[in-house]
Amino acid sequence: MEKGELSVNELVLIGVGGILGAGFFLASGIAIHTAGPIIILNYIVSAFIMSQVFYALSQMITYKPVEGTFRVYAEEVLGDIGGFLSGWVYWTAGVFIMSSEVTASAIFTKYWFLKTPLWIFVLFYSILVIGINLMGTKNFGEIESWFSTIKIVSLFIIVIVGILTIMGFFTKTPTIGIKNLYAHGGFAPHGIKGFLGAMLMSLIPFGGVEVVAMSAVKTKNPQKYTPIARKYIVLFLTILYISSITLLLMIIPWDTISINESPFIKLLSFTKIPFIASIMNFVILTAALTTMNGAMYAVTQVLYSLGQGRFAPTFLTKKTKKDVPIYALALSSFGLFIAVILSYILPKDVYEYITSATGFVQFFNWIIILYTFIKYKPVMGNTSSSKKEWFTIMLIGIVLSSTLLTPKQSVGFVGGIIILLIIFFLYYIIKKLNLFDVW
Repeated sequence: MEKGELSVNELVLIGVGGILGAGFFLASGIAIHTAGPIIILNYIVSAFIMSQVFYALSQMITYKPVEGTFRVYAEEVLGDIGGFLSGWVYWTAGVFIMSSEVTASAIFTKYWFLKTPLWIFVLFYSILVIGINLMGTKNFGEIESWFSTIKIVSLFIIVIVGILTIMGFFTKTPTIGIKNLYAHGGFAPHGIKGFLGAMLMSLIPFGGVEVVAMSAVKTKNPQKYTPIARKYIVLFLTILYISSITLLLMIIPWDTISINESPFIKLLSFTKIPFIASIMNFVILTAALTTMNGAMYAVTQVLYSLGQGRFAPTFLTKKTKKDVPIYALALSSFGLFIAVILSYILPKDVYEYITSATGFVQFFNWIIILYTFIKYKPVMGNTSSSKKEWFTIMLIGIVLSSTLLTPKQSVGFVGGIIILLIIFFLYYIIKKLNLFDVW
């Protein structure tokens, strides 16, 4: 995908495609189960956090469109350690995102094949996405645009079906409407602990703005198109997420929602429409796979950029005739096979474990992006206050710390800390051995 190949419409659709995935369709069930109806407020806070990180990225891209985007900016103002940490932390988060999405895809597929082991589907989808990426990125924008359109239409269908269900159409059982938001233990049945404990799972559906940053430099006019795309993506996702979650909770009592299936499939099962649940399950499966495919593209490009900056071995910059960084793709694929192993060992809890670790590493990278933006402002000649950026960093810190309130998510917290310490340790070892100058 060469510079100038993407239009602003394709950028918006790639953004939606990269962000809208299993993190919303499946993780929302975990978030609702943890917090109850107050999860609506969680999504509002999460939308604010995402909008601030997206704003920081769009401002830096508008000033200096460059491949590698946030990694390059971090290196420029924070030095080698900034470029190394930003790149490798994002790569690690991206690998976890792929693992999370491929696990979710397998869970969605088990809707039709209950007796088939989870790991078989995880392995199949891993091989499928690797194969797609080996074909090259020439048609990446067009493919992602089509699949993003499918995701958007599916969410609109969910919202429309939700509204009609509340009005009394399509229902097999009586609905309660707005009373459902407080009739089962109150609006916040688990109090502040439930609200905080659900923050990570409510923020995860907004993750993926980095994919937009990677793609923005491929547009005809990054300075013009990036801010436009940001506004549309933030507005669109915020409205659709909050409206669909609110309608869902008005129809289905929150305490009947399972953490092992998409709550939206449960919603559609309430209707009398033949095969609607299976059709939507297929659409959601497609959403997860395309998000996984977008993540694979992004992490491969970041690893390629790390190789160019000598923050990784230069052999990772080797490309095939189809312009695919083959060794970067191979290394990025390694995480998928870890997901295969985990889905074999821990099939019941693997999604929440991987997703919580994903969120921790991914949102730590958001802190790096925001801090980079604060330090980059003088370079850009931007004299505005950084209070919003510091406030957002504080909110992300609260989100990450709150994972300790939930046993399964605390595993992800510990795993995320270990991963970050390993990356820090590797930086100092590599620097001490002067490997940055020789590989």
